[in-house]
Amino acid sequence: GGHTRVAQAVLIREGDGGGRSAVAASEARQGPSVFIAVGLLAIYFAMNVLFSIYNKWLFSGAIPAPVFITATHQGFCFLGAVLFALCSPRGWYSRTPLQGSAMWTKVMIISFGFCLNIGLNNLSLASTTLALNQLVRAFAPVTVAVASYLLEGRMYSIQKQATLAALVIGVGLGVSASPDFEMIGFLICAASVFGSTLQLVLTAYFLHGRTVNLHVFDVLLYTAVPSIFVLAPLAYIVGDYEHTAQAIQTLGPARFTGLVATGGALAFSYNLVTVCLIKYTSSVYYAVAGGFKVAAVIGFSFVAFDQQVSLPSLIGIMLACVAFTAYSYLTFKEKEAARHQQTTNRRRKKTLLEDGDTDEDRTGLLSGKPKSLDDV
Repeated sequence: GGHTRVAQAVLIREGDGGGRSAVAASEARQGPSVFIAVGLLAIYFAMNVLFSIYNKWLFSGAIPAPVFITATHQGFCFLGAVLFALCSPRGWYSRTPLQGSAMWTKVMIISFGFCLNIGLNNLSLASTTLALNQLVRAFAPVTVAVASYLLEGRMYSIQKQATLAALVIGVGLGVSASPDFEMIGFLICAASVFGSTLQLVLTAYFLHGRTVNLHVFDVLLYTAVPSIFVLAPLAYIVGDYEHTAQAIQTLGPARFTGLVATGGALAFSYNLVTVCLIKYTSSVYYAVAGGFKVAAVIGFSFVAFDQQVSLPSLIGIMLACVAFTAYSYLTFKEKEAARHQQTTNRRRKKTLLEDGDTDEDRTGLLSGKPKSLDDV
């Protein structure tokens, strides 16, 4: 995990961006082919597992320079986004110009948040197991819920509170009872989780609910270069350049370049698969899929690596996976109910969509006007 900007885009929208009638919007939402949806989900899970395992393997031995490699991933994503903008099918993507202080503010927040969130997450992979990394990352809904309560007074349903409580117990038991527990790796990974929450807090604080229209590939185009500028000095501080030089000598320039290029290709491919998944289903399906991917990555991590687990830790991992998936499902149901209510209201109006309606109204994709930290 931790290698996509999709969740960081405030608004994912169709490239044509034009208004359409309620009838056309309804037809567009009638649903994708089951085979396409299942196929994309399978590819999405496979990419998650493959990229996570590849990063863990790379940072733990072959090239122990996670921050530097993360910066190269951004370079590949930037180049891939440029090529996609030039070669993508008509209607898939149209670049959004940066206009106004809100857009610039959002771009800077995403860049800063990415370095805290993904940069620290990848750094932790060099010091902890992939299973514990994913387990700690699964704690993110709890930190977001706490921030939402403190800043907005947001209250959650009893069902969601129960899943969050189970998540806290599961993560705590799984981490504390693990034979592979390492304090340094745990602290770095925990910092990455709080970094992602800080990004949401900053977004809510600086944007004050203003709409910011950014496609996923807008995010890659506009934030990759600023992220590289932030990651470059951080890589120097943690000694990644020395590790990189040693890796080049050990592996040879050709193999080193191949490994870096493979990681960059995986990073961009993951973003592309995620865009396809959202475009052919919806963002709410992508959100609930995130709950299952945690369990998938943790499960396959025990197949790929020599990880140890005690019975209490295994119980904690299973409890955390179930709780995280249940929380994602409850969020999915809430969004579906809200979308159904919006559809009902539009039918009552029996009128065309207004220019001010969000893309949630037009396509069922992620709304760009956050009403709470959960929607940022």
